[in-house]
Amino acid sequence: MTRNVAKFFFLAALLSLNGAQLYAEDAAAVEAQAGTLEILVAAKGSGRALRRAEVKLGTEVLTTDPTGRVRLSLPDREGDLQVSRQGYESTFVSFSSLRGKSKQTIYLEPGKPDDSEVVIVGARRAEVSRKTVTVRETARIAPGGDAAQVTQLLPGVQNNPGRTEVVIRGSGPNDSRYFVDDIAVQNLFHDVANLSIIPSRQLSSVEFNSGGFGVQYGDATGGVIVLRSSDEIPTEKHSEFVVNVPFYLGLFYEQPIDEQSAVAVSVRRSILEAILPKVLPKDLDATVVPSFYDVYARYLHKTENTTYKLTAIATQDGLSLLVPFDGAERADGKANIEFRNSFQVLALERDHNLGDGWRYRTTPQIRNARVKANFISNDLYINTKSFSMPTEFSKRLEKGRFIYLGLSPEFSQTRVDAEAPAPVSDDPFYDPEDAPKLSVSRSFRIDQYAAWSAIDLGYEAWTVTPGLRTATNQQIGETAIDPRLQMRYALNKDNNLKAAYGQYSISPEPQEASAEFGNPDLGYEKSIHTVLGIETRWDDRWETEFQTFFKKTYRLIVSGGDRNYTDTGTRRTYGFEAFVRRNLTEKWLGWLSYTYSVSRERKNDASPWYTSSYDQTHILNLAGSYRLSAFWDVGSRFKFNTGNPYTPVTGAVYNSNLDKYQPSYLKDEPYTERLPDYHSLDVFATYDSLYNEFKLKYQFGIQYLAFTKRIDSIQYNFDYTEKESVANLPPIPYFQLSGEF
Repeated sequence: MTRNVAKFFFLAALLSLNGAQLYAEDAAAVEAQAGTLEILVAAKGSGRALRRAEVKLGTEVLTTDPTGRVRLSLPDREGDLQVSRQGYESTFVSFSSLRGKSKQTIYLEPGKPDDSEVVIVGARRAEVSRKTVTVRETARIAPGGDAAQVTQLLPGVQNNPGRTEVVIRGSGPNDSRYFVDDIAVQNLFHDVANLSIIPSRQLSSVEFNSGGFGVQYGDATGGVIVLRSSDEIPTEKHSEFVVNVPFYLGLFYEQPIDEQSAVAVSVRRSILEAILPKVLPKDLDATVVPSFYDVYARYLHKTENTTYKLTAIATQDGLSLLVPFDGAERADGKANIEFRNSFQVLALERDHNLGDGWRYRTTPQIRNARVKANFISNDLYINTKSFSMPTEFSKRLEKGRFIYLGLSPEFSQTRVDAEAPAPVSDDPFYDPEDAPKLSVSRSFRIDQYAAWSAIDLGYEAWTVTPGLRTATNQQIGETAIDPRLQMRYALNKDNNLKAAYGQYSISPEPQEASAEFGNPDLGYEKSIHTVLGIETRWDDRWETEFQTFFKKTYRLIVSGGDRNYTDTGTRRTYGFEAFVRRNLTEKWLGWLSYTYSVSRERKNDASPWYTSSYDQTHILNLAGSYRLSAFWDVGSRFKFNTGNPYTPVTGAVYNSNLDKYQPSYLKDEPYTERLPDYHSLDVFATYDSLYNEFKLKYQFGIQYLAFTKRIDSIQYNFDYTEKESVANLPPIPYFQLSGEF
């Protein structure tokens, strides 16, 4: 009995399901016969639903809902359905092709470039020398389309094609600071491929500050570069792959979790180390094989008053060299040199609105940096682990002015293991092959504390921001007190005078202040920045900015003395910058930047002035991009710079112990000669191939086109009686394929 009842209910359920299915199919058929249709309007190339698209049915105009959909009934006649939306090409679909359907997706292609819409970049915080470039701009104009590389085209930056170091207004790369949001990173760039360590897809803008920056930044006398990540929660998942020949492969994925949170991850890996050994001739005297990878992951969560960003970054750059060397143990007389530089960070940013104009942002972060080097029997290993927690409170005052209060404790532990030649200063015949060995294995801790405050004061057209930053470094046992002042005066609504004056301090490098390698009596290196300029907004499209600057650095750390380093040096850098910018529109953008700069140094008050190693008198960049159509984009970059200074060899002495000649130089007159001036032209183009649900992008071009070769260095013969120029960077064609879906 029970079994018969079960069979009855099973048959009843089966019949009801079949009936429901038949009913749904019949309803859909009836609806289609009646001409009722649901249309989804989407963007071709991504499949993204387009809200507020217009569907025109004769004189009737319907608008798609937030999901990109609209329902309509087809009339009993022949005709066309017109679908259109601003920024896209209109399309016509015949009634006959839609009859008998209950659902239809219509894809719209992007429209022709429009020069009427202008993107105006707003500053996050008033800074005298800051330039902000959006990722939309960098994608079209930066080398390799990589966001951070756009800094190479801005005023105040030395031109060194093929090199990733950033030299700002005559200061060395280690004198500047680099950030991803508020996360301090040791470097923003890989050694090759025109590639930064963060994928551009995850960024919103690049902020470049060449001097006179505010009190929130310390331990820097050069400049500050900040990569700002996007705060937007994506509406749908997004995937992207990149194939860059011959440099790297990359994958990117982003997905919303809900309306308030999202995750993103990126992985990139070089392919040079797999390609070069197979294509390079076996009989080369020297070979260089670079490699790199980076991993980026982020969790973003936003509420009404608070934003959280949990960010993880891991990056590594390596270099393998095989070069002829007299002391090599290999049968072919070559030495193998290996370098590895890696960095990892985990950070949590919390940006919270406290109400009544107050908010605070804090970013606790754990960092780990490793350096490994091996050259025959010489080894170096440096591992630094650190924790810092920069925190800033701000309050909005009347008329958009603010008060800022901040602090940043930092604790680091460094382990050094070295078996290497001891450095010997001021020895004209120093040779690492003949130098005594230094064996070091030790750990040391460096604690640093910083605090700052600033306030915007205003009267009529004036805005004055005085500030004070204090910092303490326990390794050197010294406290720095740096007052700073920024001023703006509005001549009218389109013209602003700007000025800055302040003191900046930077700690010596740990090895410079160590007892084994340097001088433990070193203190903070100091720099005084003076900046005066005017910015003009001619209209929505054109802006100009002109600045003069003078920077005096004292207590400059130079080689020499009984302990290899002293802080008796002085550097003076002064110059002029011009920046003419055509703001971004759909059709074109571009700018011209020019820098005139003179940089001089001396080792102490009694020694003569000489040209700094980072001196480039003239630097010119002209860059632009023009969108020919919705699918084609072309552009170019022209660069010119004065040649870099170098120290010529004045003689040589034969060393019988090593059976080779050793060069000598003028002790107090370095950098007396220059390499030839350099110019180059890059041309590039991008083509978008659109499919319904995905897009392929083809990028190709040629870098370093020039009428003359760039002379990168001077090479001498075995006894230094003859020299020849060594050219670098021939024209390099490149191709990149990326896909988005």
